[in-house]
This record gives sequence, C-alpha cells and structure tokens, in this order.
Amino acid sequence: MEPSQQAANIGLCNNDQCRQRVGAEFFVREGAVWIRKDCPACGPSESLVSQDAAAWQAKRDLWPYVPSASAPCSLECDQCQRDHRPNMVFVDVTNRCNMNCPICIATIRGMGFDFNPPLAYFENLFAEIARIEPTPVVLLFGGEPTVRNDLLDIIAVARRHGLKPHVVTNGIRLADEEYARKLCEARVPLRFAFDGRNADIYEKLRHNRAAYDRKMKALANLAKHSRRRHTIIATAGAGFNDQHIGDLIQFVHENRDLISDLGIIPLTENWEQGSFDAGVHTTMEDVEKMVQAAVPEGEAEFIPAGLVYALKKPRAFFRHRQPRSEVLLLAGVHPNCESWTLLISDGRRYRGLNHYLRRPFSRLAVELVARADSIEPRLDRLNPQKFWQRQRGRLVIVLAFAWLILSSVRFGRLIGNPVSALWRLASGWAGRRLAGRQAKARRPRRIMRVGVLPFEEEHSIDARRLEHCKAVFAYEDLDRTAPAGDGKVRYIPACLWYPYRNALLEKLSQKYGVVGKWNQTMPEQQAQGTYLSRDHVVTAQTPAGT
Repeated sequence: MEPSQQAANIGLCNNDQCRQRVGAEFFVREGAVWIRKDCPACGPSESLVSQDAAAWQAKRDLWPYVPSASAPCSLECDQCQRDHRPNMVFVDVTNRCNMNCPICIATIRGMGFDFNPPLAYFENLFAEIARIEPTPVVLLFGGEPTVRNDLLDIIAVARRHGLKPHVVTNGIRLADEEYARKLCEARVPLRFAFDGRNADIYEKLRHNRAAYDRKMKALANLAKHSRRRHTIIATAGAGFNDQHIGDLIQFVHENRDLISDLGIIPLTENWEQGSFDAGVHTTMEDVEKMVQAAVPEGEAEFIPAGLVYALKKPRAFFRHRQPRSEVLLLAGVHPNCESWTLLISDGRRYRGLNHYLRRPFSRLAVELVARADSIEPRLDRLNPQKFWQRQRGRLVIVLAFAWLILSSVRFGRLIGNPVSALWRLASGWAGRRLAGRQAKARRPRRIMRVGVLPFEEEHSIDARRLEHCKAVFAYEDLDRTAPAGDGKVRYIPACLWYPYRNALLEKLSQKYGVVGKWNQTMPEQQAQGTYLSRDHVVTAQTPAGT
C-alpha cells in the first residue's frame, strides 16, 4: 500500500503549538501503519496508526467503505455544516473530578477554569438535541458527572425532552451505597470505567491505588440496587493491564447479570509531555490481540462496527417502534473506527463466537451483508409501520437469512445438552411467573459484545475517518449568529473534540456561570468531590456569588 494509492486526506500537524490541518497519507513501514503529514510551517511529521498493517487493511477489505466523492472534510469542525446524523451525543456536564489521573485531560487541573453550568444550559442544549431524528443516545460526560449534586436533575431534564441519557462515570462516588441506590432508582444506564481486577493497575495507570477498592465497592452496590445492566469501559495499555484482560473478561462473566457490554479504549497519549511515560504505544489492533490472547484458543475475531450498517433496514421490520438501536450505534462508520466481536458463555467462561460457528465470523458477516444488500430493493417497497407489509418484510428477511444461519451455527455447542437447555428455559420462565413484577429485572446474559474504540487520538486522526462519524460532542455555539436567538447547538466528532473543548467550554462557563464552590481536598471527602491522590491537593474556588 503506497501513499500514492490513497485518496486525498487531511490530518493534524503533530506540533502541539501548531495543529494546522494539513495533507496526510498512510504508508506501511516494517509491518506497521503510519500517517505522514506535511505542515508548511513545521515540516513533515509521522504518527503510528497500527502495529499490524495486515489487520488494519483487512478491516478495509471486509467493509468496503465508500467515502464521499468530494474532498474529505476540512477538520475545521467548529465551522463545519456537515450533518453527521449522530447516534451518540456526548455532553460535558462538568470538568470537576474526584480523581487525578495523569493520563486524563478533561479536568480543572488541565483546563485552568471551572466548567459546571446550571440547569439552564442543559435545558437549552437538550431541547436542540431532541430535534434530531431518530433521537440519539445522550452520554453525560466530564470530568466526573457524579460530583454534581444535581446530576439526577440533569437526567430528568434530558428525559423531559424525550432523550435517553447514559452516565459515563469512574464509579468512585457509587462506593457510597446511599448515592448508588438513588442513581440506580433513576434507571439510568452507566458506562463504568474499570481497568481490571487488580489494584496494581490503578497504581501504575492512574497513580491511585485506593481507587480499586472504591470501584469494587461501587460495583457491589450496583449489583445490589440496580435493576438493569451496564457497560464496563476499560483503558488498555501495553505493560499496564494487558496481562489482566483475561481476568477482566472473567470478572464480567461472573457478573453477566449486571454487565452487558465491554468497551476497551487503547491508552491514548494526550497527556502533557513529560507528565507520564507509557513506554510502548498501544493501538486498536494491539487491544484486539489482548482480547484474543485472553479467550480460549484465540477465537475472538473482530470485525468493523460499521459493517452492521447493512442490518439497519432488516431490523426496522422487527423493531419498528424503536428506530434507534443501541446495538447499531456505530453502524456505517469508517472501517478503522470501532471494531467489535461477540463472546458467548459456555456456563463457566466466555468463548469467542468462532467456537460456535462452522465458518469464521468475518466470512459469515460478509455473507450476511451480501444477503441484506440483495433483499434491500424488496424491503424498500414495504413500509415497516404497516402491519401486513411488515409481516411480508419479515418473511423476506427470514427466507434470506435462515439457511445461512442454520448452516453456519454449531447448535450442539451453542445449546449444549438439550435436556439441560429445556430445563433452564422452563425453570427461568416459571421463576419469572412466580415472582411476578417483584422479580429482579436482570437475568444473566449469555452473549456479550466487546468493542474496541479509538478516542481523542489527535496524532493519528484523519478526515476520511470522521466524515461519517456517529459519535459527537454537543455544545452551544455562542459565536454563531442565528435569527432564532442566542446560540445554536453544534456537533464535533468525538475524536476531535479536544482541540476545541477548552475555548468553547470556557466561553460557556463565562456566560452561564458555575454551580457551587469546588474544593478538591483529601480522599476522606471524596463523596463531595475529591481528587483521590496521595500527593496532589488543589483548591479551586468559583467566582463569588455563583
């Protein structure tokens, strides 16, 4: 793969003081993929994209993503008019945090100002986000959202506008059982940051050994009070927790009635130079190999998340009342965006999907996509909102997929002993009937999705990957002139939010002010918003009268 074979593309200059949008191209060197950028002011620079060129290219071959015929987006996201039709919208609710991770760039410590706006800001923001059709999932982000004492009010505002909020949390405050109970009563899905079941991980990666015990207590509180499943989000770094990924997956298996999904983010090198040493760069393909090494016989095969775009239309005939699928949130994105696989429990542990298939997952996925493409013209003539047309569409879909699935699945391995399987089915049904509405709303889930996703890695970003991004940050643009009033909402792809964030949030903080005073003290006050650090104490006061 030579640079001359690549379509025109744009990246960011590697110089932190420059960050100009410049021409970019990929190339392979010694089995790794690099992106080369040529800045007129700073000269050429290179960034590692993947340690495994073959796996990186295989995703592009598997999902024949076709970019727009025009030049790629300019990466000038604060001026862009492109409609990403986002499936996921991140909303920064604060930059306060009760941890002090050296690898984090989203706190007061790194930003130099306090962003903790009142409910009025979220009323304006959510009202505009709610106009998107179909309605996206909203992820309340930070900082650490739970340090806001009005988080439940923010959740209520989002729901009042018809949105489905999730909370992205480090989980520290949920070690307080009463707080965890209140949050669980709100029935809000959590994306819980948990890097592994070993205190040494938090010592090395977060410089915060104490966080481990608090996170374990928080997960125990969720298991006790939550009536729904949640997602674990882990950061994976070579030399930090790669050897613990197997135990993390086993932990999820042991708690599969509480945890439905596992998302893993490669350790992103966005920290200030000299403040942290990762040693070895970790890429998406590195994380995939960590998972494969942790699964029996390496049977975890990853495919591009964007590939499931072909299933959106067939899905509409079975879930016609729910146009937004949380399973297909990244359908249609670039092949080198998120990748995912499925793990299936055999009762003792998770095994890779290939263990239950007669053909590789990637091959089956391609055949499923081909079948979906072949019936799309017939489905286009049917309306899933009309009963009889919906039934006709379902029949078309079943006939198209049934033999392929029946011939691909090893049902003996999947079901196990048929008598035991029938007994599990019958006893589960009877138990739910007997318990009635008082039954706990969680049953152990046998199938778990594992997603590997890039996030905020400016050094390797390229315009082609972002032109159809489905995960964005939302903010009120105070500089935009709009006839309708003061400010409109804009959206920036999640992986390019960082270069814009500080300036935009500081302006919003100046407009709306901040809620409450902020004292970052020692660990014993962590429930009120504390940095959990052995040697870092900062006090930041908001302006008088706010």
